[in-house]
Amino acid sequence: MRLPQIKTLPPKEKPQIIAFGGINYGQGYRDGELAESHNLSSAHYPCMSQRAGRKREGALEGVSALYARGNLCFVKGTEFIYGGMSVGTVTPGEKQFATINTKIVIFPDKVYYDTATGDFGSLGASATILEGYAEFADSTLTDSMSGYIDFSQPGSMGLPYNTDTIIMVYETASIDKDTGNVVLGGGHKIPVQNVMIGDIIKRSDKSYGVVFQKYAYTLQVQLIITRHTAAYTGSDFTKIFEVGSAVEISGCEALPDNNGTRIIKEVSAGTLTFAEGTFTEGVESGAVTVARKIPDLDFICEADNRLWGCEGNTIYASALGDPRNFFVYDGLATDSYAVAVGTDGDFTGCAAFSSAILFFKEDCLHKVLGNLPENYTVYTYTIPGVQMGSSKSLSIINEVLYYKGRKGVYAYTGGAPSLISGVFGTREYGGAVAGTDGQRYYISMVRDGLSPELYVFDTLRGMWLREDATRALDFAALDGVLYYLDWETGRIYRTGQDDSEEGRIEWGMTFCPFTETTHGRKSYSRLMLRVDLDPGAWFKVEVRGDNEPFRQVFLSHDEHAKTAMVPIVPTRCDRFVVRISGLGRCMLRSFVREFRVGSEY
Repeated sequence: MRLPQIKTLPPKEKPQIIAFGGINYGQGYRDGELAESHNLSSAHYPCMSQRAGRKREGALEGVSALYARGNLCFVKGTEFIYGGMSVGTVTPGEKQFATINTKIVIFPDKVYYDTATGDFGSLGASATILEGYAEFADSTLTDSMSGYIDFSQPGSMGLPYNTDTIIMVYETASIDKDTGNVVLGGGHKIPVQNVMIGDIIKRSDKSYGVVFQKYAYTLQVQLIITRHTAAYTGSDFTKIFEVGSAVEISGCEALPDNNGTRIIKEVSAGTLTFAEGTFTEGVESGAVTVARKIPDLDFICEADNRLWGCEGNTIYASALGDPRNFFVYDGLATDSYAVAVGTDGDFTGCAAFSSAILFFKEDCLHKVLGNLPENYTVYTYTIPGVQMGSSKSLSIINEVLYYKGRKGVYAYTGGAPSLISGVFGTREYGGAVAGTDGQRYYISMVRDGLSPELYVFDTLRGMWLREDATRALDFAALDGVLYYLDWETGRIYRTGQDDSEEGRIEWGMTFCPFTETTHGRKSYSRLMLRVDLDPGAWFKVEVRGDNEPFRQVFLSHDEHAKTAMVPIVPTRCDRFVVRISGLGRCMLRSFVREFRVGSEY
């Protein structure tokens, strides 16, 4: 008698994930990596948890630029605000910032704010000497118009008097340069008949004059000033230039050899002194301009107490410790520096890194090495550079420079940069802005020119996670806290905070398809998840096989740690996808899927 043969089922497979990976939009993914993520963090690696909360910094809106140096500072409208106080006026819009000793410099406005003195001013300066008033000597340029004049009633007049009149006379008269007011000295009352030629008298209409003729009943007075119309004319160079500044003199037509860049040796109110033998002597008939010029730098950074930047195909460095001087070439160690490079294309960003200053184009890098202008040397490397429009993606973490190139995000340590964003697959991004909290690299990018995305790269674990669709305009770190400026609202937010302001955070993860590295079709029967939930939090599990729609198979709102057993209707498929999402604090510690492998059909 023959009995039917009992066929044995293949054993159940139970692969377990205890170390969760980051996103992987490509094809070569590993077990535990994610096809998509939302508001996740690697802070509790190897577990998967939600990102920290965010808090709004004040009630500000409409901020267009953000920076941090000792205090948080930003641009709102036309105000530059430092430490909560408006300290200067700038043009609206995005900015480039750098700090040289105590000065925060702001481009493209070419202004600075000194955090030590509270001074706010222009990096550049200029003065114009009117036609016929520029007098050149061997080493000096003088504005012969320099001085105070009266704009109201030039000329003289007679003042009648009675012989018994008592009058106030003064010995001196000067002008307060800040207010324009007359300052009188040596005043005393005398009978009018005792007035002497040269005495200064005050008229009843509050004007002042010098007596130059005296008659029996009349004083002839030369009017010198009227209190309310006093004004300074010509150039007060002491308020504009400093000793050691390089200025460009232009406009000389009758004396063309006097045009050019010179270094100031001495400054007085109406005279600038330069090196001996600088000028052809004479009076220039045309208007002469004296200017301390600042290049129109596209990108800036600080290195070795100099302001570095680039314009066109030229790299510039300011004088040592002085971001107001870019053209001082006096043969000293404190001189400025400039060099033109011959590579094609525009500069796309710059940064100080280790002992070098790096100037990027999209397809190359110019590295400046040296410690003095006399030994600065530029080396050129053909490597992936910074993508156009992503100059703010440059950020240094633990002596590694991260930046966004055309093909993705790179890590640079001094040699050839390494692509660290291969998990993005064929997705293309641009307009990158980045910042760091000291361990994680936050980068906000725009996908295909339309969709903003905020990603975080954990430099210790080498994994990427997507947070949300935030588009940041700037990042700034202060006292261990990373701030970002929201592009859409112009609001400033602090990252790494609790949930007291933002509330419970919505989160989600979609695992890369499970194929179990076999061509046989699989029959999944159960999922097991070990999850910690905070009070009030919940999560759900959805699955799909092959190209089917997702279907919910589990929902939990337990307040305690537990292992969630998720039985599912056996699903026979080649590819199996699991999506887990929820609201509130939840930590996923492990994930086990149970299945059997069947035939290939």
